[in-house]
Order: sequence, then structure tokens, then C-alpha cells
Amino acid sequence: MDQPPANSLVLVHAGPAWDRSRPLAAQRNAAAHMAWIQRQVDAGTAVVAGPIWRPDERPSGDLIGALVLALPPGPAADLVATDPAVVGGQLTMTTHPYHRIEPR
Repeated sequence: MDQPPANSLVLVHAGPAWDRSRPLAAQRNAAAHMAWIQRQVDAGTAVVAGPIWRPDERPSGDLIGALVLALPPGPAADLVATDPAVVGGQLTMTTHPYHRIEPR
């Protein structure tokens, strides 16, 4: 793996404005966040995305979801900073280099 990663793993955490008494769908900026995710999927930027939660749609901890973006970490960090739920403080997202291994 001598080349820089072309992908990023994004870990999605509850932000300072996350309301722990409400499920994901009832959070402020939830609809705008889901629309933002869908745009990334439709554009092919998000390779995979999804929540990590209990059956009642509440997080079991601060880790709420994950995405794999077809972007290196720097541009991925710039992109996730535009998510309305990040802007609003409901979520924080951290980007990490991700080396995607494809079948031969």
C-alpha cells in the first residue's frame, strides 16, 4: 500500500447538540442530514453509509454511524463539514484513511 488512500472511513458521532431523549429521525436537522447522505450516494461519493444503533433507533453510545467516501481524507473532511447536522452540532464526523481492497 505505497499509494495514499483514495477513500476515507468517516465515523459519525453524537455532537454537542444531540438530544439523547430522541431517536435519530426526531433529531433537529435529521431530514437535511438524510438528504445530504442521499446526495453523496447518488453522486457516487458515498460508497456505503448507514447508522449504528439499537432496535429503538437510539445510539448505544456516541458512535451513531459510518460512511466510506470515495475521497482522500482531506477532501472528505471538507465535504462532511457541509452536512447540515454537523453544521448544526447534532453530529460530529471524523475522517480516517481507508485502504479499500478489491477482489482480484
